[in-house]
Amino acid sequence: MSEKAINYLNECLALEKKFEVSPRLISLELASQSTDEFLGVGVRDIASTTAFQCYAKGVTAMKPRLEENAQKTLDSTLEAGHHTTRMHASFTWKMMVSRDVVHDFFHNFPYYNTSQQSQRYVEVKSGNFLVPSGLDSKQRELFLNSARFANDKYFEMLPLLTPEIEKRMRKIYPESSWNNPERRGDLNEKIKKLSQEVARYVLPINQFTTLDYTLNELQLIRLYRASLLPNVSNEARYMVAKMIEAVSVRDPQILEELQVPLEDEREYGVSDQFIQEGKKEFDAMLGDRKSMLLSFDPQTRGVVAMAVRNVLGVPKEQMSDKDALSRLMDPTKNKLLADVFDSGINDPLTQCLRLINFNNAVRLSHAGDSQRQRHRTIPGVTPPMESIFDGEVDCFQPMVVRENQQLLDFFIETVVMEIENVNKCLEAGIPRRDAISLIPNSHNIRLIETGDGLDYLHRRKLRLCNNAQEEIFFMDLEQTQQTLVVFPEMVNMLMAPCALRKKIGKTPYCPEGERFCGQAMWNEDINGYFSRRII
Repeated sequence: MSEKAINYLNECLALEKKFEVSPRLISLELASQSTDEFLGVGVRDIASTTAFQCYAKGVTAMKPRLEENAQKTLDSTLEAGHHTTRMHASFTWKMMVSRDVVHDFFHNFPYYNTSQQSQRYVEVKSGNFLVPSGLDSKQRELFLNSARFANDKYFEMLPLLTPEIEKRMRKIYPESSWNNPERRGDLNEKIKKLSQEVARYVLPINQFTTLDYTLNELQLIRLYRASLLPNVSNEARYMVAKMIEAVSVRDPQILEELQVPLEDEREYGVSDQFIQEGKKEFDAMLGDRKSMLLSFDPQTRGVVAMAVRNVLGVPKEQMSDKDALSRLMDPTKNKLLADVFDSGINDPLTQCLRLINFNNAVRLSHAGDSQRQRHRTIPGVTPPMESIFDGEVDCFQPMVVRENQQLLDFFIETVVMEIENVNKCLEAGIPRRDAISLIPNSHNIRLIETGDGLDYLHRRKLRLCNNAQEEIFFMDLEQTQQTLVVFPEMVNMLMAPCALRKKIGKTPYCPEGERFCGQAMWNEDINGYFSRRII
């Protein structure tokens, strides 16, 4: 193992001193389990055995492999980048970290799985936020007061939201539902959750969240390798080190896999003026929209039609482009489009959607982009938080807030004070990364995302539902409208999940069960979705 890599690991573990209230690795919950006959197999044994299998004439037994040939193979494949053998072992950790580090690091790449505590469904615990150490008494008081202010405003906002959300819900659900004691209880619980969802926009991004987080071995050592890049925070470095430490207790071989992290001196967010000019340019392009389609190759239509005929074994003279696209994109002819298991991923016909590519410019709040990130197969190029803050108020206003003057006044007053507090922290000499962790969830982020037709179909089936969170719902709705301008044949597949199910005759139309939004969206044209969304 590299002494330099291990020394760096220990330096990262020592970063715990950088926090007065620190993130926490609760446990290593799961690790790749060996069957009884393969007990004692570590990550390097797995990697060497699977490497040998590539060239073996028969079956290569999984077993401990300490022989010199195995070690040479491991070292050479690691150095050369032949890393697929490092993807067989996987680990799941339970951790408590800030939403800031989740967004900027743990969810900012595709190859992970996570189940994260929701601020929509779980009321926030007051005072549960990351606190840096090393601040003098004045800085510490200013930081704590700023974070507590945001927490207090969250709890003040909850009762203000309740009557407005109930009023809107009464427009959706019939009076009979409210008169039924059991149903009314469900609706009151929904009011509570929706209130929490809106109020969370005033919480700071350094608020803690608890999550289960899964990586394979390659992704773990890749995060470690990238942890010295300038966009990676001390919190991220510390947590990666704790994750590796937890694995090493069970499997010391992981330490032999560590490579010296890369360093880079690039700068993000050079000046407030640059950030402001970039924002103006981006927003001028978007206008009032959340998202704008940047590029689409018009020749794609013919390419996809050709692919459909190719997989079906039908010549063009027997199947026109129009018919080929209909065979692929009409759910009455391709029922896999409506499947909640996305079985089309394994279907040659449905895979033709992979040939359609879209690039979109997007503006979402930190909270909204955190939702967008969960669709890992539609990656976004997102700037680090340090390079988007210019000292100005730049916050998303939820529908319920902007359409109620009392709520709007409260919200604007709150976020203005929150940004003022961040600026005061910067003026007081609090490190920029720590000060910016106090910006509210509502602060806007601008990014470029890209995805193919199959992955966008998956997201639309989830996010064109009225139960989806407001920002990502309208973002996907706008993207759908723009997609249909350049590829109108997709009209029968880009719609709410209930509408897709109606097309193939699958009942109940709504797949959400007791979470039914209360509106028969399956009868609506896609353009009618805008007016039907009232919460």
